[in-house]
Amino acid sequence: MKLPGAWLVLMLACASAPTRDPGACATPADRAEILQVQVGWNRMDAPGQPPVIDVQRPSRDVRQAESLANDLLAQCRKGASMESLQDRYSEVPAGSVVVGRQAKVPFKAVALCLRKTECALVRSSVAFHVLKRIG
Repeated sequence: MKLPGAWLVLMLACASAPTRDPGACATPADRAEILQVQVGWNRMDAPGQPPVIDVQRPSRDVRQAESLANDLLAQCRKGASMESLQDRYSEVPAGSVVVGRQAKVPFKAVALCLRKTECALVRSSVAFHVLKRIG
């Protein structure tokens, strides 16, 4: 079967289209209910201070944390249960958090721009945050 040239061009354009940047939306929501898996690393380096080891975090470095967070993001995008990912991997208690415009969380801008059921990854100063909007 031969595809018309326009179909081929359209298929190639869609196949190579970049993933939408959830932090770059024109009209952020006023509030969003988010499920989060927080994956941190054991080094908390403050500028101008010696490195500090946080014994309450797993003993992974930033590269290992990023690798795990990217894997969890891929699982989220494939439809894995965020609740089970939270139970197994998150360093913060399981459950949802409502993010509003006044929220003081490092992932506020992205959370307010996510579409329902969309997943995203945000890096803060101490952790990676895998997010999924549920409401």
